[in-house]
Amino acid sequence: MAPSRVLLTRNVRPIDVREDEETGSLDGDSVDGVALSQDGGDLSDGSDDNEADGGVSEERSDTEVQLGSVSFGALKQAQDSLARKRKRGSDETDEQNGKLAVLRARLRELREKKGLAVKASESKIRVKGTDVGDDGLDDNSQSDSAPSEVDAPTARSKHAPMAQSSKHQVTRKRQVIDLPNRRLRDPRFDALNAHAQHPGDNTEKAYSFLRDYQTSEIADLKAVLKSTADPDAKDKLKTTIGAMENRLRSKAAKEREQEVIRQHRREEKTKVEQGKTPYYLKRAELKERVQVKRFEGMKGKEREKVVEKKRKREDQREKRRMPRARRVDV
Repeated sequence: MAPSRVLLTRNVRPIDVREDEETGSLDGDSVDGVALSQDGGDLSDGSDDNEADGGVSEERSDTEVQLGSVSFGALKQAQDSLARKRKRGSDETDEQNGKLAVLRARLRELREKKGLAVKASESKIRVKGTDVGDDGLDDNSQSDSAPSEVDAPTARSKHAPMAQSSKHQVTRKRQVIDLPNRRLRDPRFDALNAHAQHPGDNTEKAYSFLRDYQTSEIADLKAVLKSTADPDAKDKLKTTIGAMENRLRSKAAKEREQEVIRQHRREEKTKVEQGKTPYYLKRAELKERVQVKRFEGMKGKEREKVVEKKRKREDQREKRRMPRARRVDV
């Protein structure tokens, strides 16, 4: 009499022999680490009758006894784990397909907006640090990161060099005959005057006639001042005459200073030719020599007036430097 079989009711999908075998591992409640394997085929009465070998029947009986000792809770847990794995795999596939669809839609939208070719868009769109086009999007991509945006246009730096488009129209005009250009020349900086030892000496001599014009103009203004009765016009004439006279006096003072410097250089030049060391004037000594030269060309009364003016200026300076007297209550 054949041993009784233990029939277990399980919702198991039959697996085709031609497909790859699918295995599930039992965790926690599995008894003695026994792996449950399912063979493709129907458990029918006809297959049992065809098994005539005694060894095979004994092995089946041992397997059935082991399966009979497994609790239904362990079988339910194994079935749930297999279902979760299949469901997780389908969810991941759906999520990847959704991301790829979003990427393709984004690429099409960018091409429509900018009107760029496929190659240009591939060079601008970057996904995860690499250039991506339609060919670069793989259906089996495992990336979980969101699609990256197109590089936003940045403001042009003010330090960037000027860029000229290659489509800029170039003029077709050409210079056939070279015409002489008009050049302006300033005699003060001309190379012809480079031989002068002191710049400005030749110019002063060349334009010395202007001093005579200014002197005659001052005399004419003084004559107009005497014949004018309007007080406002008199004030304006006095101001103009005073400015012109001050200008002439400052000009004469500069000429005296230059004359003293030239004379000193001539003397030192002869001394150097004799083998002596040159002596350079200090500013205080130059000022003193200029003052002596100024007094030499004056008369006695003019010299007294100059000295008196200088004394008054010094007195005014001393008064400004003195502290104010404090108020003392008696």
